[in-house]
Amino acid sequence: MNKPIKIIILSMILVVLLMVLLFNASKFVTGKVAYEYDHSWTKAICNETHCQDYQIFCNGNQLIKQTPLSGAIIEIRDSWKDERNYTDMNRVCE
Repeated sequence: MNKPIKIIILSMILVVLLMVLLFNASKFVTGKVAYEYDHSWTKAICNETHCQDYQIFCNGNQLIKQTPLSGAIIEIRDSWKDERNYTDMNRVCE
């Protein structure tokens, strides 16, 4: 192989390696981390005045994270009663 072809091949390998390293390092720079979960679902979590929908991410029985859904919040009236039983209201990952 002549010298220009070797330089091109080595340059391409270096570029690919650099791209892989930058891609892996980007999660540390952006703060985005891939979460390992095996199922997710949505759940309304309520307090005395509001209910907010969340997406719940679980790995087996372990809660991985819960993320509020944008625009999925309602204000509740004083007379409102949550019809869910205690187990359903407090269930996270099963």
